Amino acid sequence: MHRAAGVFLVLFLLAGCASAPEEAAEGPQIYDPIEPVNRVFFAMNDAVDTMVLRPTAFVYKTAVPNPIQDMVRNFLQWLRSPVVIANSLLQGDTDNAGSATRQFFVNGVTAGLIDWGNGLGWGYREEDFGQTLGVHGVDGGPYLVIPIIGPSNGRDLVGRVVDIFFDPLTYIVTGPGARNAITIARGTGEAVDFRARNYDAINDLKASSVDYYARLRSIYLQRRDAEISNGQPPKGVQAADGSREFDKFEPSDRPRSVTGELPANTN
Repeated sequence: MHRAAGVFLVLFLLAGCASAPEEAAEGPQIYDPIEPVNRVFFAMNDAVDTMVLRPTAFVYKTAVPNPIQDMVRNFLQWLRSPVVIANSLLQGDTDNAGSATRQFFVNGVTAGLIDWGNGLGWGYREEDFGQTLGVHGVDGGPYLVIPIIGPSNGRDLVGRVVDIFFDPLTYIVTGPGARNAITIARGTGEAVDFRARNYDAINDLKASSVDYYARLRSIYLQRRDAEISNGQPPKGVQAADGSREFDKFEPSDRPRSVTGELPANTN
């Protein structure tokens, strides 16, 4: 009981933090009130990437056959299908919910390892509760860098917590030990898969950025804006840092999205 009350207290406080800052009323602007702390966490995450994630991703993408990599990706996407379905319904997007539901049951025949709808136009967009809040008018709030997890903001951090309750594994897996083990294994798999698929692009982004923190922050905020509007940012609205670097970028880590290239360096 006390634990549940604590969760809802945290959600309430973070939701409050997600309220739009007054100065951001005219468009998406950077709101990074704890930037010094964020930069410390960012440096820690970058060190983890350099020492652990990058070499692991290199081994994964060079040693594991592509069909096996595809199966791993399909399985991870299939696990998230219930979260996509729930959030699509909360956004009133019944078409996307229907497509995700069809994929969930059809691909479930092979435990999600094979995407039977590949090439048949059965795609669906990835959705999460952070996007759902954005669709219903909740602004991002303060920009945050979460240790190990990476870029986020107040709204998306609340969304991460709520999505846990949409995930059937939360209720199927019993015992905190088993649940934590699955969460860590799943998060590690998603991180390695994402890093492997964007291996060269992320390396180039690091090497070509004058301020890697600021550039990644800009990309994250623009990417979330694009995901909330389903890839169609409102016309006339500038990017978070005033640039238009992200206009043509479509993230490749989202299921069924069109794989795009990271934006070229403009620094």
